[in-house]
Amino acid sequence: MGASPTGSNFKQRLTQDEKTAETRRRLLDAAIVCLIDRGYSNTTTSEIAERAGLSRGAQLYHFPKKEELLTSAVEHLIELKFNELKEKVSRLTNENDRRAMAIDLLWESLNGRLATAWIELIVASRTDSYLRESVRPASDRVAEFINRSFEELFPRPENAGAYYELIPHIVCLTLEGMTLERMTLNSELTTKILTALKTYKL
Repeated sequence: MGASPTGSNFKQRLTQDEKTAETRRRLLDAAIVCLIDRGYSNTTTSEIAERAGLSRGAQLYHFPKKEELLTSAVEHLIELKFNELKEKVSRLTNENDRRAMAIDLLWESLNGRLATAWIELIVASRTDSYLRESVRPASDRVAEFINRSFEELFPRPENAGAYYELIPHIVCLTLEGMTLERMTLNSELTTKILTALKTYKL
């Protein structure tokens, strides 16, 4: 007769599964911190293991190759970004100027630490085909999330053109470009662009 799913064997296996998930999470969190602090080119699996408080052997057991670890970090990062954006979207009230509020929260998010890690991965994927295979679908998921979450902020008027539904994406891409230039972009120009995005009649 087989073991009961509520018996000790099941509980022991569940505990091991939880330990495995926790170890992987620690490694992925550490990988993201390394990307932020050190950049993609200077991120090593040895440092990731050290930051995670794990042995090199434990890291190799879960992720034998750096590519596997960092592509898994892409998915982990996207989940963290989704959770962050969902929390920020939940702040939006039913006030009239929801577009301005949305742009403010997007700008806040794009200048956060998670966005820094994402930029490192996007730039690195230009010359790393293995990484690009993970970054591209993750980017598609972000675009889909934006489409679902922000279309209500830009209601389609009766006389809108065929490309009106692209406006949320245009806004996001504009803000992402500004984020890449934030170290050199004139602060006065940044303010003017943000104001224009909030107030320009679409």
